[in-house]
Amino acid sequence: MTSPSNVDAGDQTPESANRLQAEHLREMLLGQCEQLDTDLATYGSALERYQRRGEQTQARRIRGMIRAAERERRSVQDLISGLERRFLVAEAARSEQARHPLPGLGAARHGAPRVSPYPSPHRVIRN
Repeated sequence: MTSPSNVDAGDQTPESANRLQAEHLREMLLGQCEQLDTDLATYGSALERYQRRGEQTQARRIRGMIRAAERERRSVQDLISGLERRFLVAEAARSEQARHPLPGLGAARHGAPRVSPYPSPHRVIRN
């Protein structure tokens, strides 16, 4: 991953500098999402283990950790979406708006609905 400060800034427009910074920040946020995904997978296996053993106090603690990690991941995903919407797809949106100048005919404002790939922290595992 190359920092935007390493790029020759002599002939850059402000828009291209913003785009480079947005791409760099997006890569950092994607790395954070990957770490949160790893944490969620670890928490999920720990939750299953504690539920199998009947350790409700530990299971409750892990559920709280899962909820906090899911909230953080949603926040990071929202930041990534905002960066993409504002800086990384601005050129595509401008060209789309030029083709469809009426409101409602351009690109969709919201992407696909968020779906968690992990089981709910409230799921009870029965043997």
